[in-house]
This record gives sequence, structure tokens and C-alpha cells, in this order.
Amino acid sequence: MRHLGYLLITVIVLALACNLPRPTEEMPTAAPPTAPSAHETVLPATVAAETAPPATLPAEATLAPTPTVAPPTPSATLVPIPPGYAVEQEATVGTYRIRVWRNTAADSLPFDAIAEIEGDGSALARVALVTNVDVSGRDVTGDGHPDLVIETYSGGAHCCWSTIIYDLGPTLTEVLRSRPSNCGGVLRDLDGDGVLEFETCDDVFAYVYCPYAMSPSVRAVLRYQPGQGYGPASPQFAALYVQDIAEHTALAQAAQPEEMGEWDGTTKCSVLPLVLDYLYSGQPGLAWDTLVQYYAYPDRALLWAEVLRAAAWSSLYVPTAPPPAPWPEHYMLQLLTSCGPNEQFIGFLSAGQDPCAPEVPRRDLFWLQQELQWLGLIQHDESLEIAPAGCTSDCRIDVTDSAATVRLGSIRLETVSGFPGAVFRTNGQESAHWRLRGDLSWEQIAP
Repeated sequence: MRHLGYLLITVIVLALACNLPRPTEEMPTAAPPTAPSAHETVLPATVAAETAPPATLPAEATLAPTPTVAPPTPSATLVPIPPGYAVEQEATVGTYRIRVWRNTAADSLPFDAIAEIEGDGSALARVALVTNVDVSGRDVTGDGHPDLVIETYSGGAHCCWSTIIYDLGPTLTEVLRSRPSNCGGVLRDLDGDGVLEFETCDDVFAYVYCPYAMSPSVRAVLRYQPGQGYGPASPQFAALYVQDIAEHTALAQAAQPEEMGEWDGTTKCSVLPLVLDYLYSGQPGLAWDTLVQYYAYPDRALLWAEVLRAAAWSSLYVPTAPPPAPWPEHYMLQLLTSCGPNEQFIGFLSAGQDPCAPEVPRRDLFWLQQELQWLGLIQHDESLEIAPAGCTSDCRIDVTDSAATVRLGSIRLETVSGFPGAVFRTNGQESAHWRLRGDLSWEQIAP
């Protein structure tokens, strides 16, 4: 049974890396968006929602530099091949021996396999949950060495896929490891230079504003750079977006409220595909103009800040020019329950704004929960809830355990001291105080 336990742990880890739905929503079973393709072999994988930001966020989100390629994990730390696995495929590519080990149990799954790379008689790398290994030795990167392309899948309804590419040169080097994601991708030579680009999509907004099947995604291209591996390069291939822009313009022009299942009854998921096409192809000004033209809801500036922040955290996005910044310097967060029994929302107030005014942007409590988890004010096994249930006065935001059975503290949205207020946790003592900038970065204002 040890091999089953090993598989289960690996699946759980990869599943957690994927972009998950809101806890109250059922996981859709619709097929994922069609990946870019011609007559190329489809390779599953791309980057999903990125790693959460650090507790102290900068005024402007900063992209991490493209990492330099490095040798794989030393063999001393590799997970051993579990009992019940047998070699299904074996080949020599360059100076390396490639093996695919498969679970021989009758109830094993198609992806219950492990790819192993051996050099000089020792295992140098192993990859679990493998669906396909290309042992042809084709030179994907154009550097004169054979390459090994490995495809993986974690077994969810439509997530998560990943692609790993190893350079099988004198030193075994990993040049691509796409994050587990809903998207697929293809290796294609897009510019005729003999080096294959990795064309995929960015699903960073999966489940954020609407169900998975209707969630916006955007085409993205990774390009190989010697010594750096594959990195984002979409603006260099802007011509790929022409047809997407035409199709998504028609979608935005015909947008109807809640047509795509938007959680808040707006047209976000009809308009965002076009916004993302312009943004990822290197045209942030046109992306903002698209929102102005097709999205008339009061949270437009807030939505734009969310889009830019999510893109900046994605390793598939390339910032090419300073984007428009139509937001206020700060927002003051306020619970809107006093505005009516159905107003269980967090309001984003500008200076002097009436919290119950219809033009106040708002988000649900789940938004605040995620933000405070990133800041470290609440833990990932803690939740927020408004109490007492159904209140319209004397309401509070409780911090509870994951089962919502034990109250562990409260979150205060302090507004009495004046704009822009503060956000902090209390449970016997106060945490650090934070306030929210208009670009959705946080700044600490008190210890």
C-alpha cells in the first residue's frame, strides 16, 4: 500500500498548487479552454495562480527575475521508487538513461508513473505523475544538446497539468518546469529561428469572478534564453493575439450582466478576455481603454488594480510600459452591513464617500480573508465570518477555526480615526495595523 500513499500525497500537493474554487462553490466539470494548437503535439502545462505575496507588500508589485537554470535535485534527496512499480519504458538519450516506472496494480491510474533520469549509474532526477515522456532527444532549445520533455497530470477534473524540460547536455539542467495549471500548451517555433517557444495560456483568474468554464484566460508565450531557461515573452509575439482580440471584442460588445455566471452579477468575465489580450500583448493603455468602454460598473478602477496585481504576480506576464493608474491613493475598508440586510460586503471607500452610496466598490468577505492570510493576520486554516448572523448593526468580523466552531479573535476595520482608517486583528491584543493603497498593495502604519 506504500505506493498508493506516495501517489496520494503527491496528488494532494499538486492539487493545492492549482487555482481552487471558492469554498462554497462546487467544482465545475466542464472541459478546460482549448489550448493554442495547429498540428503540434499538445503538451499539458503552464503557470497557474502565482505564489502569494509576502506579508509586507511593496507600493508597486515587482516581478521576480527570470531564474537561471540549475542542476536538478541531488540524487540523495530523491524519493525512492515505491514497491509495485516496474520499468515500462527505457531508452538512452545522449549520455543519460531514461526510465519510466509504472504502478503495476490493477487499479492504478494512467498517470501513476515516475520518470527517472540516470547519469553515470546514479539517479539524477525523478518526476512523478507522468503521462508522457518524449525520449526522441530532439533539440528543443537549439543549443546543440538533446532535450527530454516530460508531461504530468495530477488527476483533477481539469487540473493540474505541467511540463518539465531537461537539457541533456554535459550537466543535466532543468530549463522549464511549468507550474501545475488548468492550461495546456504546445512547443512551436513561432519566429523561425529553430528554437521552440512554449505557447500556453494564463488561467490566473480561474474561479475568481465566475465558474471555471466561463473564467477568462489569456494566451501566453515562453521563450528560451541560454543560461536562463524559458521565460515570458508574449509581447514579442503580439501578432498571435489578433484573432483573439477580434473574437473577444465581439464578446465584450455583446456582454450581458451575469451571462457568464459572474458571482457579483456584472459582466467581468465577458470583458476581461479582451482586457487580458491587450495587457499580455504589451498594450496596457488599450487594456484600460477596453474597461472604460465596456465595463460601466462602480468597481472598474478596483477591478483594474486587481488585474494588474494578478498579472504582476504571474511568471507568464511581461510588463512593457507603466499602465494607467486611475485609482485613489488609498481605500478605507468598511463593513457595509449597516446599509441593509443583504449588504454582507466590504466597501472600498474614497475620502468623504458615503458607505451606502451605490458607486462604492465592494467585495465579499472571502476577498478580505485571502488578503489577510497573505498579510499573516490570519492563518490559512482560519476563516472569517460576519457575526451575529444577519446583523445590520453592532456587527463584527470574527476569526474562526476552519470548521467555524471556535471564535479565535476579530478583525477590526477601523474608521473612526478618519480616512483611510486601518485594518488589524484583536484577540487580547492588537496586531500590526495596515491600510490599503489604491493599487491594492498594503502598507503597515503601526507595529
